[in-house]
Amino acid sequence: MQVPVWSKRILRRRTPDVPSAPPGPLFDPGMVGDLPEPARRLLLRAIEPGTPLASSVDLRMRGSLVFTPGGDPVPFVAEQVLSPPVSFLWRARTTSGWARIRGFDRYGEGQGEMLWKLWGIIPVVRGIGSNVTRSAAGRLAMEGVLLPSSLLPGRGAEWSPVDESRARFRMTVGEETVETLVEVDPEGRPLRASAMRWSERAGPSYEPFGVELSGELRSGGYAIPSRVEAGWSLGGEGEFRFFQAEIQGATFR
Repeated sequence: MQVPVWSKRILRRRTPDVPSAPPGPLFDPGMVGDLPEPARRLLLRAIEPGTPLASSVDLRMRGSLVFTPGGDPVPFVAEQVLSPPVSFLWRARTTSGWARIRGFDRYGEGQGEMLWKLWGIIPVVRGIGSNVTRSAAGRLAMEGVLLPSSLLPGRGAEWSPVDESRARFRMTVGEETVETLVEVDPEGRPLRASAMRWSERAGPSYEPFGVELSGELRSGGYAIPSRVEAGWSLGGEGEFRFFQAEIQGATFR
């Protein structure tokens, strides 16, 4: 499979490019007055009054990946530039064992892609095409919980109520529309997010994908979860919990 030239440039960058954006409005609690109560609690805790509304966030994280069900966790360090519903770029490298792997997952310009290399030289995973794009779009929508400003009215998310602790937001990424269910505690901390995400594990077809959230990181007027665990069919038959990470830094732009 031919790897686009711009993908090779991504691997060589030390710091991912972030699209510049003109100065935007500041957060006013009145912006969330008409949202379902769980969404209102979430956003009032996540964004301090007067905070500039960011269009992207740079995340720094450390964690582990499990590549196959029942496999051993492999530690990694990573950076991510996240801009729902437009794009994301997640660059990582493993940090133990002889088989060091580095590469990226991305979505942008209506296309998803993954490229991972052993020792930064030998390609071991290459993915591009409609299935990769649909799955990447689902990931980008769900990760709106890590950029709270993307969940405000008029910025890509449409909220609907579920019950006292849960609400659902609908976000369209490219040609994929994703409905994410978010559970929030009484203080407004997000606990879980789940959605039907396109998967090649069984079909391909849609499969339940879940994220468990805990801790809190405050930066630049924002509060986001500091610990993330994710996987397919969490709590159900065929669960595959393959990702856990501690978010160690966040810069909102």
